[in-house]
Order: sequence, then C-alpha cells, then structure tokens
Amino acid sequence: MFDFARLLRPLAVVVVAATLAACASLGVPLKTPKITVQSVRLDRVQDAQAFFGITVSLANPNATPVDVQAVNVGVAIEGEVVATAQLAAPVRVPANGAADGELLAQTGVDVLVHAAIAAMRRGATVAPGRPPTLRYTIEGTAVFNGGLTVPFSRSGEIGAAGAP
Repeated sequence: MFDFARLLRPLAVVVVAATLAACASLGVPLKTPKITVQSVRLDRVQDAQAFFGITVSLANPNATPVDVQAVNVGVAIEGEVVATAQLAAPVRVPANGAADGELLAQTGVDVLVHAAIAAMRRGATVAPGRPPTLRYTIEGTAVFNGGLTVPFSRSGEIGAAGAP
C-alpha cells in the first residue's frame, strides 16, 4: 500500500518554508532612525577610574516601534580613543516618536590627566579652580530591529561653560 502521509510530510515542510519566506519579503523596509548625541559628561571619578555618561536621542520615522538592540561607540579625548561605550539598557522607540538612551563608558584617570595636558598644550583656557575643557569625539553605530545598522558621530568639548 502506498503511504501518502510519508510523501506529503516533506512537501508540507517546503510549502510552509516558502510561505514564510514570501511573507518576510513583503515586509516594509525600515526608514533609517536618527541618532543624536545630547550630552557627554564625566559622571564620577572613583579610585583610579573615570566614569562617563552619554545621552543619545533616538528618533523613529517609522509607523511601527523599533527596538535598539545595541549602541557601541568609541570615545576619543583630545584625539586619542580612551574608551568604548555601550547601551546601558535596551530602548524601545515608539512609532513616529523618540526616546533617550544612556551609554556608559569607563577609563583610567591617567588618561584624563594626559588629555588635560594635551588640552593645555593646544591653548585651552582654564579658569581658576576649574579643569580645562577637553575636546571629545564620539563615533559608533546603533543596531535596530534585527540588524539595521546606523552610524553616527559627534564632536564637542567637556567642561566648556554651557557645554553639554
């Protein structure tokens, strides 16, 4: 006797796989979210380590929410990469909305001392009782919804009056 069930099982698997692939291809591609660095700050110095916080704003131009899976950046001070920063906690950005994310970075205090010396060599102004302003650059990527990678960067100064 011929076993139809045995013949149909592999065919059913192929049909289900083809259907799922077709559905996936009909998905609407994501519009590129926008990442803006809002602030860079020295949060604290503890023992021989300096801890930085970086706040990023994430804008979603899509009609569906997006999940930020990772944000990884290099932090340079006075032209030298001194630390990497990662997303402190997952972020969901609402449809056609915005949300903030917090990045954390850590480096040795010795690096800050070298950066302060470099800043003084370039002629950074230092008010009495205040540290010199330090130039920073942040460059990295944010990864959204399963792999959409968006690069971003920002440069500025830490310690400048009115600076973030």
